[in-house]
Parts: sequence; C-alpha cells; structure tokens
Amino acid sequence: MLKRSLLTLLIGGLGGGLASLAALPLAWMLGPLFLVLAASLAGAKAGIDPRLHRGAIAMLGLFIGNRIDLGELSHLLEWYPSVLAMLGYMGLMLLGGRWLFARSGMSRLSALFCAFPGSMNGAVILADRLGADVRWIAITHAIRLVMVVASAALLASHLAGGVVLGEGNGLHWGDLYLLALAPACAWLGRRLRLPIPEFLGPIAVGAAMASLGHGVVLPDLLLILTFLVLGSSVGARFSGTGWSRLLRVGRYGLAFGAYAVVMALGTAWGVASLTDLPFAAVLLALLPGGVGEMAVIAVALEIDPVYVVSHHVLRLLLLILLTPPLIALARRRRAAAQRRR
Repeated sequence: MLKRSLLTLLIGGLGGGLASLAALPLAWMLGPLFLVLAASLAGAKAGIDPRLHRGAIAMLGLFIGNRIDLGELSHLLEWYPSVLAMLGYMGLMLLGGRWLFARSGMSRLSALFCAFPGSMNGAVILADRLGADVRWIAITHAIRLVMVVASAALLASHLAGGVVLGEGNGLHWGDLYLLALAPACAWLGRRLRLPIPEFLGPIAVGAAMASLGHGVVLPDLLLILTFLVLGSSVGARFSGTGWSRLLRVGRYGLAFGAYAVVMALGTAWGVASLTDLPFAAVLLALLPGGVGEMAVIAVALEIDPVYVVSHHVLRLLLLILLTPPLIALARRRRAAAQRRR
C-alpha cells in the first residue's frame, strides 16, 4: 500500500502544481482530485493508505476547529429553517435518486443505496452486507462526490473572488508537534464515541484551544499536504473502474450529481429568500459532499464552519437512524418477492 500511496500522491502533487499555475480554486484539492481520477481511469493502480487519509482528516479538523467561535453555538436554535429544509432535501434526494437509478435496470435495493445523500462509505458497507451491487453504488457515489465538491469550490471562487486558505506561514521545527496533536485528537474523538471521530475530535479540541487563547495556526505546507491527500483520495476511488462500466453507469451518476446540485441550489435559494440565512451558507450545509471538504470551502468564504458542519453531522446521524428501518423494509420486500416466485 505504501508504493501505491506514494505513486498516487506523486500524481496528485503534479495535479496540484498544474492547478496552482492555472489559478484553479482550491488548487491543491481539485488538482490532485482530477489528475488522480484521470490516471485511475487510464489504468493506474491509485490508492491512499486509510491511515494517511484519516490523518489528513484529523489535520483538517484541527485547522477548522481553530476558526470556530464557540459563541456561535448559541445560534443553533435559530438555524431550524435550514434544518427543516435539509430534511426535505434528503427526502427529495432519496425519492428522486431511487427513481432515477431504478431506470438503469439495477435492483431496487441497489438504487436505494445509490440515492443516499452522502455517507458513501456507510452506503457501500451496508450494501455489501445486503448483497447489493457495490460496484454500481461506489461509482455513482464517487461521481456525485466529485461533482458536488467541484461545484462548491467553483461557486466559492465566484462568490469570494478567489479562494485562499493559507496565511503565508512557513513550516518550523516547532510546528512538528501538530503531526502528533491531530491524531491524538482523533483518538480522543473515538474514546468519546463521537460520529466521524477523526474529524469532530480535532474540531472540538481546536475550538477549545482557540477559545482559551491557545489556538494554533497550521503552516501552509501542512495545509497543502492535507488537501493533497484528501483530493487524491477522492480521485483514487475510481481505481479499477473500466471505461465501459463507467460509461454505462456514469450517465446515471452524472444525472444524480446534477440533480443533487440543482435541488440544493433551489432549496438554498428558497431558505435564503424566506429567512436571514445567507444563500452560500445554506447551500454548503445542504450539498452532499464530504463534511471536511464543505467545511474547508465555508472557511474560504468566511462562513461559520459550525453552521455547515452541524448540518452535515445531523444528516449523517439521520441516515444512521433511518438505515435500519430501510434495510428491514427492503428485506421484507425481497422475502415477499421470493415467496411469490
């Protein structure tokens, strides 16, 4: 796995460098994403060691946590309009996505998991246990993730007139403790049984440190390496996917990704029109991209990351709660169909 990870990061680094020269927004996340994706489709055996990926997520959580104002937590109850909108959006995603994927000829169970609004890893694991077609599900979720992250980053660049996350800080020997602090915070998150512990643990510690006046500033080099790992990880999800299968499955994934973005735009516009909540903040809270990626873009737009992260975590918890009854319903229907035969 070490050789594969190094090769993937080398390709991703080239993509990040090219994206930086082209002034692409979030260059060190989108550049690696697109170039590793292209290399994967060309036959390269791309992949990132899960431990390295979790470490990057932890570093990202620490970065975001130090930009969180704990005083904003008092506004949680004021966000109920967008929470209700998120529930409606989740329903639209599940119903519309299931209808779309059912047209492809896959089973109803596979169509349901393809339509999950986020939680790609959870959907793949559960689908595998139930005997659904995991390859369809992994490809469609990967396409959705790429489309949502790229759309959100381009939107951020348009609204903010450019996206700059670094603060011009060089890496010093004294900063190396951050390489141990981020994983330690992730370990604490697991001990506290937090959802997404490798992300929420560092966020909580970072926010607490900042509120106590002991916040940390991540050097730009660590930020670049973090985004390089995250972008390369998303692109590597297409490793082993043949062009024929991608073309056959991809059109439905593309349609679902477009549907997700359009529905999020419409829902966010409706919430922003009826409330004082800003359009961009509501959109990032709704879009079913990775919670880390959406939080990074929120920071770039100077949007409260607590607002965005809280919605994504709530959506994840709701999916966890909804999954058992959905599985039970699917099993009853499958059993009924087998009895009719």
